[in-house]
Amino acid sequence: MSEDRAPTLGDLADWLSAALGERRPVLRPSSGPIHTLALALEPHDVPPELSADALFLHRSRGVGERWPGIGIGLLAVHDGFDRHLTTGPNLRLAAKLGWQDVQLVEWERASGLLATPPETTWDALHAALRAELGGEDAALAPESAARPRVALMNAMRPELLQRAAAQGVSVYLTGQLRPSAVKAAQALGLGVVALGHRRSELWGLRQLARELEAAFPGVRTQVLGQR
Repeated sequence: MSEDRAPTLGDLADWLSAALGERRPVLRPSSGPIHTLALALEPHDVPPELSADALFLHRSRGVGERWPGIGIGLLAVHDGFDRHLTTGPNLRLAAKLGWQDVQLVEWERASGLLATPPETTWDALHAALRAELGGEDAALAPESAARPRVALMNAMRPELLQRAAAQGVSVYLTGQLRPSAVKAAQALGLGVVALGHRRSELWGLRQLARELEAAFPGVRTQVLGQR
C-alpha cells in the first residue's frame, strides 16, 4: 500500500486485530476505499446522518441493521480496546505521560500496570493527569509526601489496594471510585484518582484515531460523542 492510498475496511480490520489483539473486528463489511473513518463509543453517540465511509464502535450492541446508511462499513472492538486503551495495562497512556519503570501486573482477576511518573509531588501528578484526561470523577490525596509511584488498574477492590501498597504504590488510578474500597485506601494511606469510565474511554478513542491516521495517512478520522 502506498503511504497516501486510502485503505480498505479489511486493511483497517487487520491493523486493529494486530494492535488490539482482537479477532474479527468487522461487524458489517463494505467495499471500496476508506477515506473518512468515524469513531464512537456506542451507537447512541452517532448522529442519524453520518458523513463517513466506515465507523468504528467500542460497544456495538443496538446498532442492528437500522443505521447509518447503505454501504458503510462497521468495525467493532470491545475487550481489546478496554485492555489496551483505557484503565488497566495501558502502555500508550504510560508513554504519553512519560512514566518510567513500567511493570505489567495481573492480580486477583484484575489487570494493570505499576509505574513511576516524572512528577515528584502529588499535586504535580494530579495536574498532569487532569491535563491529559480532561478531568476526573474523584480524587483522594496520599498520606505520604514522597515521590509518587502509581498503579493503573481496571478494578478497585480492597485486596487490589493491599497488593498495590505492598509494591510501593502511593497513588492508585482506576476508572470508577468504589465506595467499599475507599476506607481501605485511607487505611493504607493511598491516594486515589477515579479517572472516569467514559472519560478514559474517550481518551482511548482519541488515541486510537491518532494511531490510525499515523498508520494510514490516506484516512481522516472523526471522534464522535465528545462533550
